[in-house]
Amino acid sequence: MNDYTLSGGGKLGESYVHRTKPDVLLKLYPQNLEKTGLEEYERACRVFHLGVPSPEPGELVHTGDKRLGILYKRIEGKKSYARALADDPGRLEEYAASFARMVRELHAVKPEPGTFPNVKDQYKSAIGLNPFLNEKEKEAVMRFIDGLPDADTALHGDLHQGNIIFTEDGKQYFIDLSDFCTGSPLFDLGVLMLHTCWLPEEMERELYHIGLDTSKAFWKAFVPAYFGPDASPEDVQAQLRPYAFLRVLVVERLTGAPYMEIRPGLHKLLGL
Repeated sequence: MNDYTLSGGGKLGESYVHRTKPDVLLKLYPQNLEKTGLEEYERACRVFHLGVPSPEPGELVHTGDKRLGILYKRIEGKKSYARALADDPGRLEEYAASFARMVRELHAVKPEPGTFPNVKDQYKSAIGLNPFLNEKEKEAVMRFIDGLPDADTALHGDLHQGNIIFTEDGKQYFIDLSDFCTGSPLFDLGVLMLHTCWLPEEMERELYHIGLDTSKAFWKAFVPAYFGPDASPEDVQAQLRPYAFLRVLVVERLTGAPYMEIRPGLHKLLGL
């Protein structure tokens, strides 16, 4: 690790840049998240070879204290859309249109069957481990998920304004690919709506460096850019509300904290 300099970090790991090889990035996982790191590596390799714009993965490595790491080809001069909005909110409309084009292109990709997990299976597996739901609630959620539309579309799985980056020359890349899967694009869009419209103000600022008003404005500009000029952000939000609820249940399991504010709406949705 003496050859690397810390460049960023969060709850799911840290990023390091090689001191003498600036095109080498090391993503390092906590010891309790080695399984997550292995899953991300496998999917990142498949995503890259599928031709979806993403950083090129290299080798799997371990540090002296047995932490798992992934070497990537570093994207120099990159900036996430979250950081771009924080630095230059006056370009919000431009950023929303560019972000939407990237997402539409992803949702036009149809991987070979079996290449990636199905989004419904992925959600059911995670929600089945949610300790804040009783068995009756879990059974109702599983039935609800089974009744949702199916598709063979490529999905990012954790789509938000921090997980697409771009460079000054206009190249764009998807990052953080551990949830990449296939299914209805509505799952991806529900995640994005959750992150742009439903997060508390303090969480929005902590995660994405912008206020909730700016984040909601980004969503409002994204909707017609993705769905077409006649699309209503309010109508789209109503359509995506169930998918945002489901994502909250996944996040509850990951964070170990329930989001009780959604329970009345969730129970109404499930007929409980």
